[in-house]
Amino acid sequence: MCRSALAFFTAAFVCLQNCRPGPAPFLRAAWVFSVVLGLGQSENNRCASSNAASCTRCLALGPECGWCAQEDFISGGSRSERCDIVSNLISKGCSTDSIEYPSVHVIPSENEINTQVTPGEVLIQLRPGAEANFMLKIHPLKKYPVDLYYLVDVSASMHNNIEKLNSVGNDLSRKMSFFSRDFRLGFGSYVDKTVSPYISIHPERIHNQCSDYNLDCMPPHGYIHVLSLTENITEFEKAVHRQKISGNIDTPEGGFDAMLQAAVCESHIGWRKEAKRLLLVMTDQTSHLALDSKLAGIVVPNDGNCHLKNNVYVRSTSMEHPSLGQLSEKLIDNNINVIFAVQGKQFHWYKDLLPLLPGTIAGEIESKAANLNNLVVEAYQKLISEVKVQVENQVKGIYLNITAICPNGTRKPGTDGCGNVTSNDEVLFNVTVMMKKCDVTGGKNYAIIKPIGFNETTKIHIHRNCSCQCDDSRGPKRKCIDETFLDSKCFQCDENKCHFDEDQFPSESCKSHKDQPVCSGRGVCICGKCLCHKIKLGKVYGKYCEKDDFSCPYHHGNLCAGHGECEAGRCQCFSGWEGDRCQCPSTSAQHCINPKGQVCSGRGTCVCGRCECTDPRSIGRFCEHCPTCHTACNENWNCVQCLHPHNLSQAILDRCKTSCTFMEQHYVDQTSECFSTPSYLRIFFIIFIVTFLIGLLKVLIIRQVILQWNSNKIKSSADYRVSASKRTS
Repeated sequence: MCRSALAFFTAAFVCLQNCRPGPAPFLRAAWVFSVVLGLGQSENNRCASSNAASCTRCLALGPECGWCAQEDFISGGSRSERCDIVSNLISKGCSTDSIEYPSVHVIPSENEINTQVTPGEVLIQLRPGAEANFMLKIHPLKKYPVDLYYLVDVSASMHNNIEKLNSVGNDLSRKMSFFSRDFRLGFGSYVDKTVSPYISIHPERIHNQCSDYNLDCMPPHGYIHVLSLTENITEFEKAVHRQKISGNIDTPEGGFDAMLQAAVCESHIGWRKEAKRLLLVMTDQTSHLALDSKLAGIVVPNDGNCHLKNNVYVRSTSMEHPSLGQLSEKLIDNNINVIFAVQGKQFHWYKDLLPLLPGTIAGEIESKAANLNNLVVEAYQKLISEVKVQVENQVKGIYLNITAICPNGTRKPGTDGCGNVTSNDEVLFNVTVMMKKCDVTGGKNYAIIKPIGFNETTKIHIHRNCSCQCDDSRGPKRKCIDETFLDSKCFQCDENKCHFDEDQFPSESCKSHKDQPVCSGRGVCICGKCLCHKIKLGKVYGKYCEKDDFSCPYHHGNLCAGHGECEAGRCQCFSGWEGDRCQCPSTSAQHCINPKGQVCSGRGTCVCGRCECTDPRSIGRFCEHCPTCHTACNENWNCVQCLHPHNLSQAILDRCKTSCTFMEQHYVDQTSECFSTPSYLRIFFIIFIVTFLIGLLKVLIIRQVILQWNSNKIKSSADYRVSASKRTS
């Protein structure tokens, strides 16, 4: 907080001292505040503790650091003395004229031409770690000129709504006169891409998609610009009256294709720079999105340019539909506000798109578009009552934070903006611009803040104060490098310039192995140390540039789960973590150890505390059950004798203590497992004996039955003979 306060106060003093030449007043102010805030205390003084050996390195530490370029300034001890808080440098005897301390400036443009968004341009001078603030003011006008362009889906299902458009012109013009001093209307139509499978390409239907319904339809088309924006309401009504319906096959239409062309073809449509631009899209179906065109073999991405020829979109069959991001960008760039007037159940589909398309509103139209005029007026009132901004042309290494201060006193993020703003209100946006460091090269040096729906912007020019005046050889002799801090074996300095001798430090010291490339092929070797390349994919670091933060697997959105470093494409886990993504605590492996002390019974691997059996025959929490595997009886046969230690040699007893300690407490389970072991010979004998006994039993039963039958037969014969003899007598 102290450093931020110092940066703020020093910037304020610069603004107060602009008319006074020389750095002395500003440095005196910085000295006063650094003393008051106690920034020179060693425990908070990152300037002195950094051992910075050059002016540029010193200034990059933070906005409170200064560099003494005085030739005869003291420089002793084991660290550099030239980089310190301004107050400390002055107390050490450095003159204020010799202190390098770039200031922060915010300079608005003197020639202001904007009327709604001010300032129109601003110049900001920043140094590393510093930030600057300014206020952006937006004042809506009471009555804007309004350009309203009707973009209508003319597929057959919209027939009744198109008829309603014949009578909207005069009534809508009258209602809009309360909000606009200058109102113009335009008209265009769309259906879909004129290729299969979107339309029927049958020769009898190619020119009349409604032939099956005995209707006379115009040929299908991607987008036709019918009428440019005009004040002549009668001409608008005539154009609508001449419009015929068309048709297609699939349900979605080519609305986004037509919207992009209506937005970017500024001269064809007749959009005025000073007007509020409204694009009213009337439809009852959803729209095709990017990549849908691949169904028709169209693979060329939409280039976002105007392709109207004789008011017809000529690239409809050769370029894809635009993406939502591309459409949003073109609408904002051309200051277009969109009103979706949707009939039927697809209204919610368009409503869900509103967060993705800034400056858009969706309204539901009734049958035959009876409420269309009221919908337009209400949507326009809502659009002009909302003030939002967004940042375009973001500058590399520069960070912008925007806070909206609404007329009712509330504060919101700039992208959310303020609502219920009237023409008597003024909306303020507090813009904070910060630069963290200076090692950014290339790119543009200005950013643009664009209020959505306004035709004025604020351009922020960024000037980075990253160099020191002592680097200028044309000035007096000053010290930008502290030679006592540099390695004399590596650097050879001449006055203010230093270079290093590559022969003294061979590149072998920059290789992790002799067969590996220098700095892993991702850096250069300087003074025996690797300086890693900066690439767009992420950060490359490590002693040999072997580590990075982008090529390893992610877990829950974090590289190496946030518990390791990425090295050569593999996660190197911190202490206490394991797994290919470092997603598992090391203690989780304890949950995979069975009572024998084996990890997953030797039949699997432990993954985050759970066994994953590598043997498909194994099941169980520890992969311990395996009916077709060699079981514990075979594995522990040598330990069975340990259960009966009598008459065993001392060597066997020692082996029992070391290798079979678990047998004593688990032998019951193992014995039962041994008895449960399938013995095929035993099973064979059991089955044989049982079969023999059953057969023997059957034989005995049959024999007994036969004997009983014979006995009964003999007895019957004897009785017959006795009875016969009695009759003869």
